Amino acid sequence: MSDIDPQLPEITEPPAAPRVVVEPRRSRKGAFLFGALSGCLFVLLGVFLLGILVAAGRSGGGDLSLSMNRIAVLPIEGEIVESRETIETLHKYAENDSIKAIVIRINSPGGAIAPSQEIYSEIRKIRKRIDKPIIASMDSVAASGGYYIAAACDQIVANPGTITGSIGVIMQWLEYEELVKWAKMRPETITSGELKSAGSPFKRLSDAERQYLQRIVLQLHSQFVKAVVEGRQGRMNASEVGVVSDGRVFTGEEALALKLVDRLGNLDDAVTMAAGLAGVKGEPDILYPRRRNRTLFDLLADNGESKSLLEQVIKGRAARFLYMWEAAQGLHSVK
Repeated sequence: MSDIDPQLPEITEPPAAPRVVVEPRRSRKGAFLFGALSGCLFVLLGVFLLGILVAAGRSGGGDLSLSMNRIAVLPIEGEIVESRETIETLHKYAENDSIKAIVIRINSPGGAIAPSQEIYSEIRKIRKRIDKPIIASMDSVAASGGYYIAAACDQIVANPGTITGSIGVIMQWLEYEELVKWAKMRPETITSGELKSAGSPFKRLSDAERQYLQRIVLQLHSQFVKAVVEGRQGRMNASEVGVVSDGRVFTGEEALALKLVDRLGNLDDAVTMAAGLAGVKGEPDILYPRRRNRTLFDLLADNGESKSLLEQVIKGRAARFLYMWEAAQGLHSVK
């Protein structure tokens, strides 16, 4: 007799649990690298476009342009005290194949002799070495050292009212002898020679000192005249230059009649002339140099404000030989 009750259900094994298949996770390295490379490309493209916009902004109208027929404008403004920056820019423009001509825009009464001569000489060297027209465009004033530089160019364009000429040399300073006596001061000077202190503001010139300084002024004047004769060769002879080399200034209109300049016109006319001489067709793209901003070092090095008023006056009116036009003469001058 079986012990199993027929009334009880048959015991069976429980059904097996469903099998869960876990798929391996796909690697995201490929997508990450693709995204990183795409981002880098977009950044590089943005930098490239920004560079183009910056370069275009330095051209005349600021329009986006990759022109290979550009005219560079190089300004010379104010008193000429140094030549390094101007010469560096000249070299950069001369060696740039996309720049077909250079316009020297002059608005200066002149200044120190050596920088004027250095810029003149460099323009002449570039003209001989590279077939690239260099045109002078005169603004309000292009006198003395300003004209000296212009004479080195292929052509000179002046406005009718431009003040130019002033082919001459000036040495000028203030004499403080009576002021020093009034202040009960007595400056002492020890020199190695009789003429070493010639031009000192603390004493009057002796006849020997005046002759000595006058000789130097005349020699520097002769150098100026010679430079103008060489620069204006084929348009003015030595005799014609000599007639206008007595320090007088002229309007642009007078200068044209005297052959000191080649034509009347503004900056646009000078650019058009430069483009024509360079064989540029159509409207040229104009390039201006980027202005140099003063750095913190410049501000720290500039200690002019810390000087006393007397020191600034004395140093500002120290004796200097200049290719400079000055409408107001000082108290003591040698010309």
